[in-house]
Amino acid sequence: MSSMPAPPAPAPTPTQRRVAIELFDQRGRRPSFDPMIGPELRARLEEAIGPLVADRQPDDPLYLAKRTLGLIHSCEGSLVADRETPFVWSVAAARGSVAHKAVELAVTLRGDPSPLDLVELAIERLIDSRDRGVSAWLLDAPAADVAEVRGAAADWVVKFQDTFPTLQRAWRPRVESALTVDLCGGRVTLRGKVDLALGRAAGTTARVLIVDFKTGRPQPVHGEDLRFYALLETIRVGVPPFRLATFSLDSGSWVSEDIDDDVLTSAVRRTIDATAKLVALEEGTPPALRAGPFCRWCPAASRCPTAPSDLRDVDLRDDDADAGPVAPADRHVGSRSA
Repeated sequence: MSSMPAPPAPAPTPTQRRVAIELFDQRGRRPSFDPMIGPELRARLEEAIGPLVADRQPDDPLYLAKRTLGLIHSCEGSLVADRETPFVWSVAAARGSVAHKAVELAVTLRGDPSPLDLVELAIERLIDSRDRGVSAWLLDAPAADVAEVRGAAADWVVKFQDTFPTLQRAWRPRVESALTVDLCGGRVTLRGKVDLALGRAAGTTARVLIVDFKTGRPQPVHGEDLRFYALLETIRVGVPPFRLATFSLDSGSWVSEDIDDDVLTSAVRRTIDATAKLVALEEGTPPALRAGPFCRWCPAASRCPTAPSDLRDVDLRDDDADAGPVAPADRHVGSRSA
């Protein structure tokens, strides 16, 4: 008996069409870069960072992830407080892990599973992974909390499917793709994890689009996060991505930036500055405190003299999964405490 033919793919929504035309820009001209751009960026980083970590051993590297850079450039005190506060899994944190896993399965599975089916399968896969973090939490959490995660993750997946074009295998999609760059003989490690990368460099021509998905309010640091990813991708491949985008699932809108030498230079300077500040903290320099919108998620806001008065003596809750506490993998910024 012959198998039933697969149902036709649904027609793209207007937003999906707009994303394909304006963000993907599939017929647009792609820039080419000097073939030495990757080694030159690495050399600039190592020249500036090397003296800062000269006495560090490779088995005790300094780790820098996007959260590290975001916190230390916002308020050094918030980084210290974040490192001193034990991570506790919550519905908001688990929602992100489950939703990203569900999207990964949506890309790799054949057929057209429903969002809830994808979420259920994602939860099963995460539990089977025996990860000591989210796996244990999903097994031990109250049924109501897991149900809340299930519903929130399904909402994330529905919004992704409604607003983002269906990913084709020919686009070489990478979901939750880890990027790692070791510097200075392994004394410094730069780490990132890209929500979605599409395309592949062709020779020295940039043909990769990197996208970060958000559901909370836009933050200025989001663009800096993506520039950091572009830096890692450029050193890894030798060719930058052609474009970066922060995509809001709540609104179906995005903010994008095309890559040029100035964007990468900015990322290099920010990484060097962050390294210098981290080393200074480790050597005992008191953290510089600076008030800002990020105070709302700082675990030390209630006792910080620079925090807005309305945040003092208040039990802050994480109501924005994109800005609040994240999993331990992105909180580890070095094996020495600041």
